[in-house]
Amino acid sequence: VLLKEGKIILFVMAGTDSSASSRQSSFNSLAKDLELPLEQGCLTIVVLGASGDLAKKKTFPALYHLFEQGFLQSGEVHIVGYARTNLSDDGLRGRIRAYLKGASEEHVSEFLQLIKYVSGSYDSGEGFEKLNKEISDYEMSNNSGSSRRLFYLALPPSVYPSVCKMIRTYCMSPTSRFGWTRVIVEKPFGRDLDSAEELSSQLGELFEEDQLYRIDHYLGKELVQNLLVLRFANRLFLPLWNRDNVDNIQIVFREDFGTDGRGGYFDQYGIIRDIIQNHLLQRFSVWLQWKSLYLLSLSTLEMRKSRFCNP
Repeated sequence: VLLKEGKIILFVMAGTDSSASSRQSSFNSLAKDLELPLEQGCLTIVVLGASGDLAKKKTFPALYHLFEQGFLQSGEVHIVGYARTNLSDDGLRGRIRAYLKGASEEHVSEFLQLIKYVSGSYDSGEGFEKLNKEISDYEMSNNSGSSRRLFYLALPPSVYPSVCKMIRTYCMSPTSRFGWTRVIVEKPFGRDLDSAEELSSQLGELFEEDQLYRIDHYLGKELVQNLLVLRFANRLFLPLWNRDNVDNIQIVFREDFGTDGRGGYFDQYGIIRDIIQNHLLQRFSVWLQWKSLYLLSLSTLEMRKSRFCNP
């Protein structure tokens, strides 16, 4: 952000204790403040499209950081990759390891041992029956009496309906166990308004709304989330963040690599639809939005609860 008349604002953020125990303690404290139940027991995270670009560059590294920080416990979590590519467990682990640079070798090895791989088609029951067996075997061996299943679709939207239908048919959490089934779908959500509405209708026929989470992984970046704090909780920036003082906003997106295996995806959806209308415009809206009356009426605790609970 460039300010008129060459004004520059500097701010310093103090460091905090980033150990796994302190992060877990902070998380438990926040959950207590917000009156959220602390769930325990068997958790299975299924990454569909596990051999793809998004999974290896974003999804698995994100899961690793949650594990490293103590939010995923090795005794409670089981991670399963699913894709059409013919891979072994060690083959998938090797692909993931290459994107966990700078991490502790001990932590990486422990994390990778949580990961299994199942190969299968996205539109036939045979592969999803194998997937369900892998999940069920783990739940039985865990002997916790719970079945929490989270499916992350690191896939193009064209296969969402068929994959979700397979999940609904073969892989739902059994009613005999305590737990839930949740599905995370990535952007772009369709090609245009008509296809987005059609896709929403198809998924709505298979799952309840509280089972579906539509996300853009860029909005989960810590820097992007901190923009709201920088925007509304910084006494230096707040009175200056307006058209009278801001000359222009420049958002620069750079990558030092090419399509690298994403050619088929870009041929179908395009770089503009993938990056500009999702990542960049949403970040732009965060820069421009004004504090809503809803936020102004919330107490500090309510604001934390709103941000923490709502997708």
